[in-house]
Amino acid sequence: MLAYFIQSTQNIRAELTNQMPLFLIVFLVGFIIQLIKVILDSIDQKHFSLSQLFSSGGFPSFHSGIASSVTMITLLHEGVGGTTFAIALTFSVLFAYDAMNIRFQTGKHAEYLNKLGKDFQKTIQENNMEAPRWISTYKKTKLRERLGHTPFEVFWGILFGIVLTFVFYYVFYV
Repeated sequence: MLAYFIQSTQNIRAELTNQMPLFLIVFLVGFIIQLIKVILDSIDQKHFSLSQLFSSGGFPSFHSGIASSVTMITLLHEGVGGTTFAIALTFSVLFAYDAMNIRFQTGKHAEYLNKLGKDFQKTIQENNMEAPRWISTYKKTKLRERLGHTPFEVFWGILFGIVLTFVFYYVFYV
């Protein structure tokens, strides 16, 4: 029993060691996509902000990029005929749909609510009204508006994910 456990542990370790380049590829693709986002945001906002490295939304889509990276790795490593590829492709489509629709609309709702809050504060000040107690909490909190992606951002995220994965796969793995 102990020998079986030791052998199983060694097999798992060997398998993880063999698969590490695949995880590294997904990590690198995600990092490069986020780095592109930081560079483009820095140019757009005219100041460098490393915090964008950990933000969501914007160009290109990180979620779609890493999802397409996993799908591309599965395609290159196992081929199109396996169950794993079908699962990876399904989740990639789901990620892209979520980014373009659900998360994008959530960002639009946040944008609308933030504007509504500002307008409400302005109305209170202009009419010399007494502000409700919750308004002081609102002043400190602003909902994040940049959550989802446009179809353009998702398309480029997918494209970056596929191309970068293809390149890294042949650099690291083949």
